[in-house]
Amino acid sequence: MKKEKFSYTKMTFLLSVIGFIGSIGFYLGVLRQVYSSSTGNQDTIQELQIENERLKEQINILIEEKHNDK
Repeated sequence: MKKEKFSYTKMTFLLSVIGFIGSIGFYLGVLRQVYSSSTGNQDTIQELQIENERLKEQINILIEEKHNDK
């Protein structure tokens, strides 16, 4: 049995279709977030601010450890 190989044009077409479907999903997600209730957006902003503070603390700890190693 001989396996059929994909030609370059078939492969690029399939990858284009997959990319197009992915972009549709991305934009549907963006539209869902834009038109969702504002309280949901406010919660998301607060969660991101908390995560940002946590990451800042971790970076400061890593910087201190780096200075102590010297």
